[in-house]
Amino acid sequence: MTTLETLTQSLHGHPLPAGWRWVRLGEVTTVVNGTTPATGNKAYWDGDIVWITPTDLGKLSDPEIRASERRITAEGAQSCGLTCVPPGTVVMSSRAPIGHLGIATMELCTNQGCKAFVPGPEVDSYFLYYALKRSVWALQRLGSGATFDEISQSQCKEFEIPLPPLPEQQRIVAILREQMAAVEKARAAAEAELEAINALPAALLRRAFSGEL
Repeated sequence: MTTLETLTQSLHGHPLPAGWRWVRLGEVTTVVNGTTPATGNKAYWDGDIVWITPTDLGKLSDPEIRASERRITAEGAQSCGLTCVPPGTVVMSSRAPIGHLGIATMELCTNQGCKAFVPGPEVDSYFLYYALKRSVWALQRLGSGATFDEISQSQCKEFEIPLPPLPEQQRIVAILREQMAAVEKARAAAEAELEAINALPAALLRRAFSGEL
């Protein structure tokens, strides 16, 4: 199994810019585990609380979490000691698979397949999201388990990311979001063009056999 020390050395391959530092996630965020209320108790389900699973995260088309497939009640959350996390929390699937990511836009809870990172005052939510996204390969290599790979809460707390001052985080995030939006726009245009190209042979055949060519 790959050790955290080995991965840290790999991530530290390049010197950081002035003013940046390596920090453990447990130093700058609160790492929260999730769980599942008893599925057989109807009083725990179909409530108002968003309850995120790795499947929900895997379906996201952009970084923001706006809904979940299933919701739980306050009674359900209380029954298993679930901690709800605030908007701005970064949620990561920690098993099956490791590395799906999203940013909460509302208060929510998660199941046991996720870890929630509640940013402290010196961390921008989007910067944390992109920092974890950059490090997914390393987080995946830390995973272990008999049935499927999983990364623990303690491993998440010890995992290091490079952290610049908050204004620099926000500057980087603004650039990344702008560039990501441009990439998405280009991708959508390319898909539309490909769809038109794929439809062309059928359109030509219709015209040929209707005497329009």
